[in-house]
Amino acid sequence: MSLPRTGRELVMEWLMREIRLAKTSDLHRMAAFLEFARRVRKGSRQQRTGARLAQSNSWRKDLDADIRW
Repeated sequence: MSLPRTGRELVMEWLMREIRLAKTSDLHRMAAFLEFARRVRKGSRQQRTGARLAQSNSWRKDLDADIRW
């Protein structure tokens, strides 16, 4: 009995089946979409990281500045 396939393996098999039947223009659009999706994920991650950093430092705005002599 073979190991069950992961979701990623199932999707990759589906993708390979579709690639065999696709035209060049379909492949071009697919590659552009995947690149766009990766950029969106990267931007979302940066936005979440910035929001977390802003929240972790938000307590500082309620403090008086240090007095330096």
